[in-house]
Amino acid sequence: MKHDIPLYMKLYNEILAAIESLEYKENSQLPSERYLSNKYHVSRTTVRMALNRLSQDGYIYTVHGNASFVQPQVFEQPLSGFYSFTDELKNDNILIHNDLIDYQVIQLDHMLAQKLNYPVQSAFHRLIRLRSAQNYPLMLETTYLPKGRFHQLNIELLKNKGSLYEYLKRKYDFHVDHAIETFRPIMADRKERELLQISNSIPCQLLERYSYEEDSIAEYTYSVIRGDKYIFRVNLK
Repeated sequence: MKHDIPLYMKLYNEILAAIESLEYKENSQLPSERYLSNKYHVSRTTVRMALNRLSQDGYIYTVHGNASFVQPQVFEQPLSGFYSFTDELKNDNILIHNDLIDYQVIQLDHMLAQKLNYPVQSAFHRLIRLRSAQNYPLMLETTYLPKGRFHQLNIELLKNKGSLYEYLKRKYDFHVDHAIETFRPIMADRKERELLQISNSIPCQLLERYSYEEDSIAEYTYSVIRGDKYIFRVNLK
């Protein structure tokens, strides 16, 4: 037996199509219930049901109980094993872009030397990159690589879409035996906010990763990640 689509679901599909076509842009306020009711010739109860379903499905959010806004796109990272930002998003057919903010060969100071378990003044590559997806800045990433292990880097290749891990694997036969990551909430400083294009009210995550080859740290990265755009998901069994 064929069932008609409920009226509120027809309205749901209409509003969703407007969101996906960017008629209603991210974080923009949707028209009022009264306006939607008049535009689509439905009751305000039907409008409320459609908006509630859009909110449940993560397409909109509500402020002060009645104003509805378009939810920004959020990128999700499962934490079931070692992952690469570039590879994970490419697998989801998401457009990625890297901006190289700075590159230097540095000598470790006492604090970094202790953190990485290397002698003071050891030579390291330091790359600072702004990682973006679908033209949205997502994270500001600072990576340290021991120059004794990785003698030279093709910076031009890494400027835009190159995967650092793929490049190191191909050129230096780099394989991560295991990695340790820690997360903690932070508020970004002024320069980080400018690069990530966020206000001072948006919280961030600070991610630190230590990647090991056998017992030695072969890569250390800390990333300031937008809390409104990038989430991490853990499956517990």
